[in-house]
Amino acid sequence: MRKAVSLIGALLALTLSSWASAEYSAALGAPISSLVRVSFPDSSTRFQPPSDVVDVLADAKDAAMIYVSGRTSTGKPSARDEALAFARAAAARAYLIERGVSPLKIMVNYVSAADYIEDNSTVAGRLANQRVDIELIYVPRY
Repeated sequence: MRKAVSLIGALLALTLSSWASAEYSAALGAPISSLVRVSFPDSSTRFQPPSDVVDVLADAKDAAMIYVSGRTSTGKPSARDEALAFARAAAARAYLIERGVSPLKIMVNYVSAADYIEDNSTVAGRLANQRVDIELIYVPRY
């Protein structure tokens, strides 16, 4: 009986501790993530974000961390397409650095022939898949 009471007490303490920790984290503010995508014409590495993306990226220097991922729409990986995916990510990185973002905050990733967001068998799908994804992570400061 004594062990059962101890076990119930321990479980109750653990539950309250988890609840208090979740409340504490919510009060401090969890990191906020914002994702934007910029498409590229065939074989292009010129980073030209649309105006709505420019507006989002204007605050990028306030982000704690930025993930830049270059992608291609090819059906089969090749050295040429890996270089193209990297060049797209590097162009987005350069854009951010030119606007005051610390290069230490930017993580670059690239891959060809993978990570499709649209049907790659259509022209519109391939255009959507030829892209750079930029994820901005903000940590609230108190």
